[in-house]
Amino acid sequence: MIELKEVADRIYRFEAGLPVMTSLFTVYLIKEAQGVLIEPGPAALVPQIQEAMRKLGMKDLAYIMPTHIHVDHAGGAGRLAQLFPAAKVVVHPAGVKHAVNPSRLIESTKTVFGEAFEAGFGPILPVPESQIKSVADGEIIKVGSRELQIIYAPGHAPHHIAIFDRRVQGIFCGEALGLPGGEGNRVLLPAVAPPSFDQEIYLETMEKLRKLNARILFYAHGGAVGHDPDKLITQAEENTRILGDIILQVLKQGGTTEDVTRRIKEYAAKRFALTLTDMDLALTVAGYEVYYKKKGLL
Repeated sequence: MIELKEVADRIYRFEAGLPVMTSLFTVYLIKEAQGVLIEPGPAALVPQIQEAMRKLGMKDLAYIMPTHIHVDHAGGAGRLAQLFPAAKVVVHPAGVKHAVNPSRLIESTKTVFGEAFEAGFGPILPVPESQIKSVADGEIIKVGSRELQIIYAPGHAPHHIAIFDRRVQGIFCGEALGLPGGEGNRVLLPAVAPPSFDQEIYLETMEKLRKLNARILFYAHGGAVGHDPDKLITQAEENTRILGDIILQVLKQGGTTEDVTRRIKEYAAKRFALTLTDMDLALTVAGYEVYYKKKGLL
């Protein structure tokens, strides 16, 4: 049984968990004459999306919008494209090839979650090219009287987009503005994913999104937050820099990956009373290591 909540004008969300991940997935549905689904998540969530649509009286979708092509955001896009053949799947140009031919996404998912990942996430199916809508930075998609503006938001991934709902002045930010966590979901830690994480670009994206002067942030892992978005973005920037500095310092002093992991775990516990999972720690450390090596700092 899902719990739907209206978080802004005709924007509904529900949260769902899967045993394979500790963090929750947040799925958003915009109820207009032309229905919109933002952050479809993995294919295992498709039955819950269908249930949510039934509860809202939504019979079809015009647009399916993952913020980026990672399994926890776009893994179910192919299955949903089959169910809603009139829908367009909105994708950054750099993500089109991975949506149409998800072989690389499948391999990277196996690397992180194992060969049997489908048992937890569901299958990653290709999106028919005819259903792909490749979008430009700043492009506006009109849905009834609502305008959804596409904002390129790289750093976490080169094919990451954010969606700015100009009616409610809210940003569907995916993982571009960090990850809420801890008590009250107020701790914004960087969303780091090797091998494409780039801290410099990530911070530039945060400043770019800040300039939209949003009133509400719609997180992919953590729900909607309408209290002081500017402060949250600042916190995400600060934590991104601090964690990056700690990791670089330990590695430059000859520390091992295990040393770095221990330092980050201790810092999160002491500073935020937050216990990071082994997977979160591994991804964060690996992502920063790859980034610093690319920059020639290690």
